[in-house]
Amino acid sequence: MQDRYDVVILGGAFSGASAAILLRRELPQLRVLIVEKAEAFDEKVGEATTEMSAMFLTRRLASWEHLEREQLPKEGLRYWFSNDQVTGHANASETGGFIRSTVPAFQLRRDALDEYLLATAVREGAELWRPARVRDVTVGDLDHRVTVESAEGTREVQCRWLLDATGKVNFLGRKLNLIERNDEHPTAAIWCRWKNVRHIDDLAVRLGLSPGNVSSRRLGTNHYTGYGYWIWVIPLGNGETSIGVVFDKRLVDLHHSKNRAEDFPAFLRTIPALRELLEGAEPRLEDLRFYSQLAYCTKQYMGRGWSLLGDAAAFLDPYYSPGLDHAAFTVEATVEMIAKDVAGADLTPAIAEHNETFLRSYWRFFRSVYKDKYYYMGEADLLSAAMLIDTAQYYIFVVIPAYRLLKKFHWMPVLGPKPAFLSYHMMRVYNRRFKAIAEKRRAAGRAGYLNDGRRIKAYFDLALGPLRMVLRGVKLWTRAELSALMLRRRAEPEPLAAPEPVAPRE
Repeated sequence: MQDRYDVVILGGAFSGASAAILLRRELPQLRVLIVEKAEAFDEKVGEATTEMSAMFLTRRLASWEHLEREQLPKEGLRYWFSNDQVTGHANASETGGFIRSTVPAFQLRRDALDEYLLATAVREGAELWRPARVRDVTVGDLDHRVTVESAEGTREVQCRWLLDATGKVNFLGRKLNLIERNDEHPTAAIWCRWKNVRHIDDLAVRLGLSPGNVSSRRLGTNHYTGYGYWIWVIPLGNGETSIGVVFDKRLVDLHHSKNRAEDFPAFLRTIPALRELLEGAEPRLEDLRFYSQLAYCTKQYMGRGWSLLGDAAAFLDPYYSPGLDHAAFTVEATVEMIAKDVAGADLTPAIAEHNETFLRSYWRFFRSVYKDKYYYMGEADLLSAAMLIDTAQYYIFVVIPAYRLLKKFHWMPVLGPKPAFLSYHMMRVYNRRFKAIAEKRRAAGRAGYLNDGRRIKAYFDLALGPLRMVLRGVKLWTRAELSALMLRRRAEPEPLAAPEPVAPRE
């Protein structure tokens, strides 16, 4: 005789555990099973929340206590740039918050968070099989069969809803032939955790960078950027630091490395400011990870009785840390869908809206924010302008409405609403322009000429900060366009002098 559950969730990390928590709290009559293959979660990448994924963790999952005890607060985004003049942090151009962020966000040890959320789901009444591996699924119409293998043998269960939270394994998406690589975005990543990384705030005091700065530089997500790549430096609650490089394979060839254990640290130390932080630091090379292709997407997020959550559906780029946002949005939307099913609603139009909205969000987000962005990663004014305007719109159209108007977390993903086409097209315009300007600078031998000695301020709050960031970003954009115009004039050949008149022969 087969066991029957209302919901079976494949994967018990962030997405799967979060869905189980909300289902058990809001629909306690449902029988929920989580199937998790790992005996213990590893230190996967995805260590920074945004403001919205932090809101999901705090206001939807009620995880404040864990976050305050076990994790670190996040102080926005910070960028460091280099050129031939830069010798370290003291004279590198810097962009970031100079006052404390007023919106909660966190730097995460994902293994600790995932274990906490899974334990919470079990306390709320979800059943857990662990370690257990899904061997096969048969997808029906609000009626599915799942074959699970564990130490107790092979079992088959039935369920009305099947949720895939297997992350990059993409179990159900691959079974249904839904997952496609996004080859327009050929990015890869290498990362590991480091011990004994220097404390950047103490270093800033010694370098004289502290006057006027109230925020913690260390608690921000620090980015060290260059042509074709960016590097994250994220502090973790256990004293270690996550450091990784994401790069466009058209512009940087680290993916061809035959010895990443040597080439990855060597690459980091070519950057003067980052080299200061790594003085005396040691990489945990047993933790070294490599993804050769980051971006992919599903052709369909949801069907009748099944749904793909978070990375099981799509992944775009860790820049801006959108992964946990996407996971939170998909979880919230799926839980709402199951509630409609329990209430006897017709799911057909709601499922169609779900698929249309999330696919529109993914492709708009990619084409307006990420497409070819790595061509201008190494330009301080261009990348700063993009960050300021991008982040301001995120606050104005997503974060502020959630905190000030709705006063709760909402499932609508970034750029998902149809009316967001105005922001989408504007973002596409300046993203394309910044790439074009960066390419002109490289052709003229002027790449990165603004990367030393400049400080650009960002503001992370729910008041006037976003407006100030828009104005500052537009100002940087305007100056960049003027500089590009001057480069064009310099490149134009001098007009030929008119020939001397020739006297007519007699």
